[in-house]
Amino acid sequence: MKNLVIAPCGNDNSLIKQWVGDDMNFDLVLLYYGDSVEMAKSYKQFTSHVYMGKGEKYHLINSFCSDNLEFIEQYDYVWLPDDDVLIYPDQINKLFNVADYYRLDLCQPSMIGFVSHPITKHIDNSILRYTNFVEVLAPLFNKQTFYKLLPTFNINSSAWGYDYLWPHMLSFPQDKIAIIDDVVINHTKPVGSNYGDRFPKPPHEEMWELLQKYNIQKEEIEYSRI
Repeated sequence: MKNLVIAPCGNDNSLIKQWVGDDMNFDLVLLYYGDSVEMAKSYKQFTSHVYMGKGEKYHLINSFCSDNLEFIEQYDYVWLPDDDVLIYPDQINKLFNVADYYRLDLCQPSMIGFVSHPITKHIDNSILRYTNFVEVLAPLFNKQTFYKLLPTFNINSSAWGYDYLWPHMLSFPQDKIAIIDDVVINHTKPVGSNYGDRFPKPPHEEMWELLQKYNIQKEEIEYSRI
């Protein structure tokens, strides 16, 4: 099993340094979207795979993967966390291992800190919960799912609504999409402080347009738990 983490990163307070260490079962690609060549070079202390680019998270990932399909092809699982989540290498290892053990198509770790969706909040005494929802903040895909959903990564500017679109495109399986409580990330920053400046239209509008286009209900359901 080969695993890959891809994360856009900027200049301020990135927690990526906490993700790396000895005995990692994953490779790391960093997509630096700032303007400092020196800052980009500094990220090479964590991985040799550092690339400079411009754009929002999923636009950057879409562009990188589309240009490097042969590189991506070698991996069985791909995780796409924001760079403001706190997690350590052993927990990232466990995330991939749990996803593989339960043969998940799409999943994420449970969350503490700044949590936008109650369903993603950590639950004690649970390994995982099968759901119809995985947030764009830190989704993990198996290879087949990643290739299927990659074309959606640039269908709007903000990525709002992808969380509902992806399970819809997978036909809402009740045992392949999950929130993994056995692994916890701490989301350390509040969401949405500069949305007014970043996007051509409000993210809420983009989300509702996407839901209407695909006739998707905005609901977050737990089917069962282990």
